[in-house]
Amino acid sequence: MRHAKIQHYCESVIEAGWLAALIVAPLFFNTYSSRVFEPDKISLIRSISLVMLLAYLVKILDGGRLWLPPGGGMPQSGNQIPSAGDSVQSMFEWRLGSLWKQPLLLPVLLLAVAYALSTLLSISPAVSWWGSYHRLQGAYTFASYLIIAVLTAAHVRQPAQLRRLQHTIIVTSLPISVYGVFQHFGKDPLPWGQDVSARITSSAGNPIFLAAHLIMAFFLTLERAFSCFAYLLTGGPQPGGAAAPDEEQESPSPDHSLAGILAGGAYLFVLVVQLLAIFWSQSRGPWLGLASGMYIFVLLLLTGMRPRNYRAWTAAWAGLGAAGLIMLILLNTTALGQSLRQVPNWGRLTTMLDSATGTGRVRVLIWEGTAATISPHQPLTYPDGREDPVNPLRPLIGYGPETLWMAFNRFYPPELAQWESRNASPDRAHNETWDSLAMTGVVGLLAASLLFLSIFFWALRWLGLIRSRRDVILFLSMLIGGGVLLSVLFLLRGVSVGFLGVNWPTGLILGLIAYVTLAGFLQPGSSTEATHRPRQLLLIASLSAIIAHYVEIHLGIAIAATRIYFWIIAALLLALGMRWLFPDAIAPSGVYPGQRAP
Repeated sequence: MRHAKIQHYCESVIEAGWLAALIVAPLFFNTYSSRVFEPDKISLIRSISLVMLLAYLVKILDGGRLWLPPGGGMPQSGNQIPSAGDSVQSMFEWRLGSLWKQPLLLPVLLLAVAYALSTLLSISPAVSWWGSYHRLQGAYTFASYLIIAVLTAAHVRQPAQLRRLQHTIIVTSLPISVYGVFQHFGKDPLPWGQDVSARITSSAGNPIFLAAHLIMAFFLTLERAFSCFAYLLTGGPQPGGAAAPDEEQESPSPDHSLAGILAGGAYLFVLVVQLLAIFWSQSRGPWLGLASGMYIFVLLLLTGMRPRNYRAWTAAWAGLGAAGLIMLILLNTTALGQSLRQVPNWGRLTTMLDSATGTGRVRVLIWEGTAATISPHQPLTYPDGREDPVNPLRPLIGYGPETLWMAFNRFYPPELAQWESRNASPDRAHNETWDSLAMTGVVGLLAASLLFLSIFFWALRWLGLIRSRRDVILFLSMLIGGGVLLSVLFLLRGVSVGFLGVNWPTGLILGLIAYVTLAGFLQPGSSTEATHRPRQLLLIASLSAIIAHYVEIHLGIAIAATRIYFWIIAALLLALGMRWLFPDAIAPSGVYPGQRAP
């Protein structure tokens, strides 16, 4: 009994750790600190990861499990329908020969090896390990994210844990969003050095960083709001089709209806405030991320629920998405965009392809300088006169985490001084592809790309949209082919090589969107039974949040909040997909709006 208590306390500390990380990363800032935002947030995350690791080691030394078995709460039904996820084993197989088959394990290990290798051979190993003064995003911080994610995946098993995790994300986003709304109306009590009413910054210190965090929290909030209103609607006729006359529909009690109305109203309020904060941040990258995630969310929802006239609804949504993409292209390539450029707020959508002036030109110049930095060249020279001994390997392993500002100076484009201060050396490329290449090389970029591809693949497989070898081939062809095709087309048109960092992920996401759209028509009816709808919805919400994050980081900078949210949401996605965790059903009968009666 004593041992069981010690292990229980340790597991409670581990859970408190991942919840604290979800709160601290986006919410905390210290106006009395020299850096105010990122380094202070990351210092706390590092400390949290060490506490979690210590609790885990104590638990193991006390005889506890390395990896908890699947939790209780698996829904049962008398008429179970096999689903695509049933073929996945419920636990990791720890035999060496089968480890590489485990979802997400291989790409995570490859990424860890890439970070370790680039840190050991870095042009400044100390900076690569501890992180720079400005960002603190070194290998130590990466290891902290990884520790928190792995321990989350190893311990999140009960529906109550899931509720706490999800509501921590939702509740944390509320004061952040409300603070941004106050800033927009000029009610901020703090005297910031820039105007925060035109583009709000809230607790992130930067409008792009603020919106980048909120678009991830948005989808988990959206899932709760949808589930709440689904609960209320199950008391009446189903919009997707009336139940059979001999079927009894379970109606929620008055008390439960009131609770559902209050909860749904609260989630809806949080959603509205989040959207206002995202809009008033005036950040185009997060806007695109939100749009991409929202398209996938609705499409997967239609695919899973299969409402009446499903194909018509799906075709209409796909048509709406295509119209939106075409309109965005027209706004940035025709005179229509020129005429709307001065429209407040919305005018920023017309300058997304502007690479000749402003921030667009700055980013292109940084991308071109970064491309020159990782290309074969004469070795860099250290201050003591030594030459870089591993210069031939730099394209493969990079210069080390957090060292772009050191390696970039030799390749600094002179024109960049016309747009920025001459003493400002870029420490980020404002694009995840170029950042990965510069810091961890081709090895790191391949590992990171494989990680995202694996997340997309396994999420769609767990959702029943990848079932056969044909599906696997089509999925890989459309995603990888989309990235390669778009990159080659831009190069053939003589566009700057710097755009490769944007073309590759853009083509990949367009390929993903095309595959999900096509799979919705090709695949037969949904394989997920009604009692598994809550799990399906959370898989969709988690995948949508990761897609939004993937789009955003290729037009901005990944920060502490978005990094930790990505890793924890990926851990949650893994636990749900592997059936280690089953959420509670919010709808009394397990039937959701638009679903055909079984």
